[in-house]
Amino acid sequence: MSSVEEEVISYIALTGDLETVTNARVTADHFLDPKNRAIFAGILAFRADFGEPPTPEVIGRDHPGFRFTEDSSGPVDYLIRELHEARRRTIIDLGLDAVAQALDSNGSEAALPLLRMMLAHATTATATSREIDYASTGAARLDLYRQARDNPGELLGIPTGFAFLDKVTLGIQPQQMIVLTGLAKSCKTTVMLGMTRSAYDYGAKPLLVSFEMPYQEIARRLDGFLAKVNPKKLQTGELSRREWQALEKALSGPLGEQPYIVTEDRAGAMTLTGIQSKIDQLSPSVVFIDGAYFLFDEISRESQTPIALTNISRGLKKLALNNDLPVVVTTQSLSHKVGAKGLTANSLGYTSAWVQDADLVVGMEATDEDFFYRMKVLASRNAPPQEHLISISWDPPAFEEAAVDDDLPY
Repeated sequence: MSSVEEEVISYIALTGDLETVTNARVTADHFLDPKNRAIFAGILAFRADFGEPPTPEVIGRDHPGFRFTEDSSGPVDYLIRELHEARRRTIIDLGLDAVAQALDSNGSEAALPLLRMMLAHATTATATSREIDYASTGAARLDLYRQARDNPGELLGIPTGFAFLDKVTLGIQPQQMIVLTGLAKSCKTTVMLGMTRSAYDYGAKPLLVSFEMPYQEIARRLDGFLAKVNPKKLQTGELSRREWQALEKALSGPLGEQPYIVTEDRAGAMTLTGIQSKIDQLSPSVVFIDGAYFLFDEISRESQTPIALTNISRGLKKLALNNDLPVVVTTQSLSHKVGAKGLTANSLGYTSAWVQDADLVVGMEATDEDFFYRMKVLASRNAPPQEHLISISWDPPAFEEAAVDDDLPY
C-alpha cells in the first residue's frame, strides 16, 4: 500500500502539477522517509534547472526502486493536508521531548520558552502561502469589481447585525481586525454578542473568547435575545407562561448546523499562542475576543502595560492576516482621555497601537437617555469618523437603530 508521500510524488510526476504542492508550502522537510525526501528534493532541483517537473521516466531512472501509483487515497488537497499534519506532529513530538528534558533539568522557566517556540514553529511551518502575482491577476479582480457593480450595496463579508456597521464595513472580512471600545458599562460586550449571533445566522462558525463575562451569563444573554425574553428573568425564573413557551421553542432543537464555540479555557487562551492553538483546533471562520487587554504578552512577559498591549495589538492583527479570518475584539477606553467631544481615537487605553493596527475602531458611548447609545466610527481605513444612534432594550431584548443614510460620506 502506497504512503501519502509516495502518492504526492506520483501525482506530481503523472500530472506535471508541482505548483499546487509548492504553493501550499510543502518542502522536502515534509517528507519523513529519507528516500521520498531525496526524490522530492530532486524534483525541485529539476524544476529549477529546466522550468518544469521531471517525468515519471526521469524519476524512475534516478530512483529505480520507486513505485508510482495512480490510485490515490484522496484528492491532492487532502494529500497536502496529511503532509502538513505529519509535519506538525513531528515538530510537536520533537518539541515535547526537548521541553520534557528542559523541565527535568532546569524547571519550568527553562521549559516554557521551548514550549512557546515549538507551538510557533508548528503553526508557521504548515501555514499556506500568501504570495499572489498582482501582474497576472487583473482579470480575477475585474470579475470582483463587476460583481460589485452589478450588485451595489451587497456585503462582501459576514454581516454585523447592525445596518450602520454593515454600511461602513460591507461586512466583516477576512484578515481584518475590528476593535470595539468604550468606557466601562457601555454595552461593548452586548454589541459584540449581537455580532456573534449575526455571524452565526449568516452561516459562519464563530469562536468567542471572553475574559469579561462567564459562559453562563453569555448564554443567558444570547438565549434572551433568541427567545425575546429578558435575560434577568432567565436567572430569577420569573417567566410568564408565554415567555416560557417561547424559551422552550427557541431551545428545544439545535440552533443551527454549524458549531458556535464559547471557550472557558481562559488559561489556555490567555496568550496569542494559546489563541492560535484554539484556531488550529477548532477552525473557526471568525474570532471574537471580549476583553483583549487581559491577554498576557509573551514577548515582554507583562500584562496590561503599554508595551504589552502594543505587542498584543500587533499580534492580533498578525493573527487575522496569518489565518485569513476576521478578528473582532473589545478593549477599554479611559475616562480621563474622554474630552468635550466624547470618545475619540485618542481615548483608547494605554497604547495607540489599537488605532494603528485595526481596520476599524468603533466606540460605544452612553447618552443622557437610558438605553440609548452612540455607535461611533473612531478610525477606519475606508470611512471617515461618523456616529449613529442605537438603542438596546431588554423587555423584550432587541437592538433598534436610527435610519441609516444611504449616502454615507466615504
